[in-house]
Amino acid sequence: MSAARPPMNRWMNRVLGVLAAILLFGMAAMTTADVVGRDILGVGVPGSYELTSVLLAALIFVGLPLATERDEHVAVDLIDHVLPRRGVKVLGGLMGLLSTVVLAVLAWQLWVRGVRLTADGAYTNVLRLPLAPVAYLMAFTTGIAAVVQAVRAYVDLRGR
Repeated sequence: MSAARPPMNRWMNRVLGVLAAILLFGMAAMTTADVVGRDILGVGVPGSYELTSVLLAALIFVGLPLATERDEHVAVDLIDHVLPRRGVKVLGGLMGLLSTVVLAVLAWQLWVRGVRLTADGAYTNVLRLPLAPVAYLMAFTTGIAAVVQAVRAYVDLRGR
């Protein structure tokens, strides 16, 4: 991250980082227990695939604001070499605004999906875990990423 970019609130950065670590540890522990259980006891952990899938979805979206803040998304520089330096900065800012809009729309649609899942009382098949909290978590963290991206775009367009 360049020095000119304002960092995400340290508290939010730490909370999301710790939550991501806990989710990753949970996935690793679940997978280990399932494999050991199958090999030693001949019986895996019931619902391990389901729980791992839910944890993976949560992990990906918890990491989204962190990756956005650190500018660690995949980027392809197709025309940067033919544009003047100022043009590259303006284009980066405009693409940041576009990314902000996409993230905001995604957050909104995930929230709408969470509302529908709540109304339907949707649960996973084996463990009967409610799906709506995962959708709300995904919507919330995507909203955080949208705000972070908006700040990044603003800084890029202001030229600081």
